[in-house]
Amino acid sequence: MALVTLSNGKKIPVSELTSGHRVLCMDEEGHFTYGDFLIYLDRDFAAVREFHVLETQSPPRRLALTASHLLFVADELNVPPKDFYPLFASLVRPGQYILTAGALQPQPARVVSVSTQTDSASYAPLTSHGTLIVDDVVVSCFAVVQSHHLAQLVFWPLRFYHRVGGLGVQAEGMHWYSRLLYFLGKGILSKKAFHSSAHPQIKAKLNRA
Repeated sequence: MALVTLSNGKKIPVSELTSGHRVLCMDEEGHFTYGDFLIYLDRDFAAVREFHVLETQSPPRRLALTASHLLFVADELNVPPKDFYPLFASLVRPGQYILTAGALQPQPARVVSVSTQTDSASYAPLTSHGTLIVDDVVVSCFAVVQSHHLAQLVFWPLRFYHRVGGLGVQAEGMHWYSRLLYFLGKGILSKKAFHSSAHPQIKAKLNRA
């Protein structure tokens, strides 16, 4: 059960996020902050899929992500948090560093193990900062496309609508705006910009809708 941290210090499952929650995130400068939970970009209660499990030591952390989900990685220890780069979970390798929740600021932790597991239910919450701390690991809110910066940019309309009136939380499935951006992106971006599993997975989702 993946956990996030609310502004009151309480930890809750990702699946229980709702309008009004403020959650622990990382800002563009690599500092911890609290941001608004906006919507779920994708919310799948039952589909069975493969998750990539990353384990670290010093500090010990364990995080399971879908293959195409982004998190922030560095190849060396002495890299400032703001300079960690986004990478698909399936491409992370032992020896690389990911960002974890330290006492005051994000702390690098060396990945010592990468494995896979099959599980059901997955959630992709969007926050105002485009990042989230899940199971004490800093992750992007985005998946499928390699560029975290581009994804944060094109989701600005949802941040705007949240500020002026709120978005509500959709039922199961991909959010309509996520679908729209996917179809637009297919026509604009090269195939290399997408994770290799993106097209078949999204096609399967749309067929179930």
